[in-house]
Amino acid sequence: MGCTGKKKQINFMKYHVIVLLAGVILGFSALILVHLLPCAPMKEHVYWSLEMIEKEFDDEVLIEGYRATLTGNFTDCLMLEHAVYSSDQHGLLGQVLHMYRSESCAEEGGWWPGHSLKDYLTGTPQPREVSYSRYWHGYLVFLKPLLLLTSFNTIRLLQAAVQLVFVGAGTVILCRKGAYSLAKALLISLPFLSFVSTYASLSLSICFYVMMAAVLIQLKINDILLRRRWYGLFFFAVGMAVAYFDFLTYPLVTLIYPLGIYLYFCGGNFRKNMSNLLKNSMEWSAGYVGMWAAKWILTDCLTGSSCIQDALRTIFVRTGSAEGYSRIKGFFSVLGKNIQPFLNWCYILILVVSAVYILVGALKNAKALKESVSKMRFDLSGAGAYFVLALYPLAWYFLAQNHSEQHWQFTCRILAASVFAVVTGIFKLLEPGVPAQNPKGTL
Repeated sequence: MGCTGKKKQINFMKYHVIVLLAGVILGFSALILVHLLPCAPMKEHVYWSLEMIEKEFDDEVLIEGYRATLTGNFTDCLMLEHAVYSSDQHGLLGQVLHMYRSESCAEEGGWWPGHSLKDYLTGTPQPREVSYSRYWHGYLVFLKPLLLLTSFNTIRLLQAAVQLVFVGAGTVILCRKGAYSLAKALLISLPFLSFVSTYASLSLSICFYVMMAAVLIQLKINDILLRRRWYGLFFFAVGMAVAYFDFLTYPLVTLIYPLGIYLYFCGGNFRKNMSNLLKNSMEWSAGYVGMWAAKWILTDCLTGSSCIQDALRTIFVRTGSAEGYSRIKGFFSVLGKNIQPFLNWCYILILVVSAVYILVGALKNAKALKESVSKMRFDLSGAGAYFVLALYPLAWYFLAQNHSEQHWQFTCRILAASVFAVVTGIFKLLEPGVPAQNPKGTL
């Protein structure tokens, strides 16, 4: 028995190491390949969009007065310059690992990626070159080939189409599987994800793409993941993917949405659900941290730099308490800032209409509602994990307090996942036809 358990642990570790190494090799190779593409056409195509980019230097919100509708111009300019930058001073390996770019100083003595990008595109001399080696910059695997073909303006149009296709495909597949509750919860939560402006931003759409891609893959191979017991590795891989592609924006949505779908199709009693939530959350976290750490180690080992030291210093800052507050008081301050974008009539109306819709739907079938109420204890056991899942963003705001305070304009999007979880939990409570047997809740 002891030998069998030890063998399982060894296999468990072996499979995770294999997946991590495969991800690192694949991701690194992909970056090498796209950096072999010619930069001149990309640079020209970004230049075509310079007028639009400049207009957003000082005003990057799509809807005036709503900071959560950011286009992400600040970070997008970093991404665009990384995509088109080239220098004879660095080899291919050094550029991929360190991600060098030129940098201009603003009049106030600071620096702005927009001005740096403009100066680079127009050939204006710049005072220094910097590296941004903490991140993988996996977004370049898609951004570079796209810029080779077209402009940033066109990419925004393309993003709008792709994102609608993703949402439409996810909704259709959920409905085909009979998961109408999940489909409705997904659509209700989208406005809280600032979906109205996601298409306009490169940086703020990454987590959406990873989330929806993970959901679509999950729905497609759910039976295989269950039969082969690969769900842990699936969440591990999703964590790796968001670390590879994303700047630190709102990565938690890539965990909560797939977890909500997992609970719907694979859930059991409350105890079992909580055990699976914890296990798969740890898997996602291990993949997220592991993929990030692999980049730092790879950079230091191959170039002799101090990427690990820089990354650890940044982690210490980003996980610190909100400026001027203790950890507890800072948490409530951060929570207030992240909730604030949703305290307007738009979101209140969405919630009210959704609540009325759910209530009317339940009242249409009085018998089913009566059965649901009479079995509330059993249903609450099944739905309870969703309400726990809705609390995940609060844990994120507490742990990544400094980051969530400074960047509340986009970290507030994590709360869309709470809306998704709560709405799904309510539908689960009112779901008719749940068998009343199996009080112990074994799968």
